[in-house]
Parts: sequence; structure tokens; C-alpha cells
Amino acid sequence: MSIQLSGASLPEFAVIRYPGLVKDVNKMLCTLGGVTKVSQALEGDTKRLELRYHYENPFNKSVYGEINKRAGLLLSIKVRRSKKDRSKPPQYKVDILGCTNTGFTFESMCDFQYLPLLPDNENKRELKMMMHSIMPQSVIDLDFFNRTEVPLITVPTVFARYDNVHNNIFRGDFSKEDGQHEVLGVCQKSSYENRDIVPFSTIDSFPARPDPQIIKRMKVKYVSDEQFEKVKKLFEECPVWTRIALLYESGISNDKLKCIIPSMAYYFSTGPWRTMYVRYGYDPRKDFSSRYYQTFDFRLRFRSGIAEFVSDRKTSIKKRQKNPYEINTLVQDIDYPYFDEHKLPRSRQCILRYCDIRMPKIQEMLEKIPSPLAGATCNERTGWLPSGFDSQVRQIVCNVIKDLLKNHYRKEHIHAELESCENTGQEAEDDDGAVSDEGGPDDFMNDDNIEEILDDMQIEADEIN
Repeated sequence: MSIQLSGASLPEFAVIRYPGLVKDVNKMLCTLGGVTKVSQALEGDTKRLELRYHYENPFNKSVYGEINKRAGLLLSIKVRRSKKDRSKPPQYKVDILGCTNTGFTFESMCDFQYLPLLPDNENKRELKMMMHSIMPQSVIDLDFFNRTEVPLITVPTVFARYDNVHNNIFRGDFSKEDGQHEVLGVCQKSSYENRDIVPFSTIDSFPARPDPQIIKRMKVKYVSDEQFEKVKKLFEECPVWTRIALLYESGISNDKLKCIIPSMAYYFSTGPWRTMYVRYGYDPRKDFSSRYYQTFDFRLRFRSGIAEFVSDRKTSIKKRQKNPYEINTLVQDIDYPYFDEHKLPRSRQCILRYCDIRMPKIQEMLEKIPSPLAGATCNERTGWLPSGFDSQVRQIVCNVIKDLLKNHYRKEHIHAELESCENTGQEAEDDDGAVSDEGGPDDFMNDDNIEEILDDMQIEADEIN
């Protein structure tokens, strides 16, 4: 049997699951900060309810209760048993006192309490609270500041990094190859530090092989042999890659690729190949052809026109997640690692290799760079490229972007002129009932008229420039 109840007629209560045995309600409310603090927490002014077991002690570590939305009923159950005949079954009376929608639960960890306790002078085995010795009793307590003997009590403020309990699964490393990984106190490196991060130098040597622990870490991450061979083949074809190009060409997820890359390549943090992954054993300082793989850092300034189409990478990813089927043919895809001269850049800042710029003019400039003399070394800042080469390439790319924007707005202007002409012709047809031979829309919008509009727009663009 089910009974449907209406919660509108029932009084509403709030549940506080107090972590303790309550003998005095007033003292319990004092530990919660009083009725005022509880009301503020329920009204939403504060997100958590603070509990201090020693509310008069400022050194007491607080425990916080999180608010949660849970529906419930407050029941009053009375059991009547017969004193004369114990064999009779008890009688139950259930009354619904109200409903509950919100409540506080104290699931956080109660930290160690370091209180100002000192041994008692009379009884050394007992500890005595020394609050009056380290804190003034009132504002006008001048005797407190005139004392000469003050007990030294240094109580730390925090003893745990987190309030909640975390489940940690400890796993032993059974390798015996490198002893420093088995020493107690050596913390495991983060995912960013697992790879070899190398600052560029013209003197120091670069890593030739990866750390053996990285190879074993791939087995833990369940990296398949097929995924490993895909990335290995890419590094055999080209010794220097960007991360976004590896993601695009391999088709492997970012989590798997972060485990594979440190086993094959080291990472340049500075220099001409900054933010590039270089294959172990390959030294770009000794190979003149490595100029194709140098870093080209291209950044757009958001002026009128470009900001309508190109934004930063995070904003572009959010837009794609919000509208996955919206495609802009004028802008390159956010995951596309190359630059084509027929589309705008994928984001406001693009980290590319010079070989990723698919423009014949720039590739021809790279080819015409004269070979260095025997024994020559690359520059610490410009690498194998001459001084000012990056500025020339940047200017060429900017001019291509300007032409793309001009052509785009020119086409929009033409479409607007066409629509206005069609609307004018339609209105004339509605007014006259027929289209004349001289003023019809088909005769007006011929190839000659479109060429005239393009010529007028070209004249306007030349005047603006």
C-alpha cells in the first residue's frame, strides 16, 4: 500500500548530522557558531558550516560540513508494549512531523588538535590549559603586557594539506637498474618532468637515449605496439616534430602520446627549436637541413576584421564543443598543424616549423639559403637561418592574411549588392505585373555588371590603402 503525501502542507526542517553525542543543545549550537551562523549557511551566504569543538579556543582546528540536497521525512515513531502480557506484539504509531530538503554532513577529516597545554605546577602528570597565559583576558588587561615570564607555545596553524580523506594505492617498483628511484624520500616526477627538457646550448651535449623507467611506464599505461610503431615511424621520417603535428599525423589520443613521446624524443625549452620534440641521437646543430624544423612563432594582433574569425585556442575548442557541426571554411581547423595560404590561421598564436608553412615562396627562400662553411656552427638565437629571416616570413604571412580578408569582405559586398538588386527587381515585377526588357533583373545582373562592382570595390580599396 502506498500513500501519496503533499509536502506543501508539512513544515520544512534542515538536517545537521552532528559528529558527536549531543547532551546539551545550547553547547552544541555554540560549537556551530550559534543560530546566526547556521541560518547564514542555510540561506546560502556561506557554502560550509563550521564546527569548533572548543569554540572559545582560537587554536582549535575547525571541521567543515558540506551542504547537500536530500529529500527526507522527519518521523515520530512510538512503540507500545504490554507490560502484563509480553507475548503480545508491540503496537507502532507513526506520525510525520515534517520534510527535509537540505542538510549538512561532516565528512571531512578532523585534524590533529595542538592545544596550548602545559604541565601543572602542582601535579606534573596533569596538563593544564594555559589560555590565560598566552592571551589577554580583555582589552584593558595591561598586566598581560607587563609580564616578564611568558611560556613559549608555538602552535602551527595547519597540519594537513587536505580536509577530505583520499584513497592512495601504493605500488612498488621492482626494478633494480637505477638505485635512485628506490631511495625513500625521492618523489615521483610529474608527467611534465618525465620527459627530458633540454635548454638549447651550443656547447653542451644532448640526450642520446631515454630513461629506462619511461619504457616501463608505457606498459603501465597500456600503450599498444601499434601505437608505439606509428609514432616511431613518424620520428624515422622526420627527426623534429611539434606536439600538435604528432597528434594529427598519428591519430593517437593525447594521453597515450604523452607516454610515448618521452621514450623517443627530448624537448627543447629554449633556442631556435623551442617547444619542439627532437629524436634521441639527433643533433640539429650538426645538420644544416634542420633549418626546416626551426620554430616559427606566429602571433596575430586582434584588430578589426581578424577577431571575427580567429580567437585563442581555448576559446576555439569551447566553440567547437558547443557547436560541433559549425564549420568555418575561411579558418583552418583547430587541430590542423600546418598553415595554408588559402585559409586563416587556426588560432591567435601558432607554433609551427618552417616546413609546416605550405607556401611555395617561403619554401623557396629556405632552399636559397647558402650552405655554411665547413666547421661552422649554428647561431644560438637564429639557428641556421640568417638574421631577420623570421621577420620576412612573418611579413609575407601577414600580407597573405590581409589579402584573404579583403577577398572575403569583397565577396560579401558583392553578395549584398546582388541581393539588393534582386529585391529591387522583384519589387518592380510586383508593381508592374511583368518585367520589361530594359529593367529586368536578369538583364541587370549579367557578367559585365559584376565586373563593374569588382572594379569599383578595387578602386575603393586602393584609395583606402
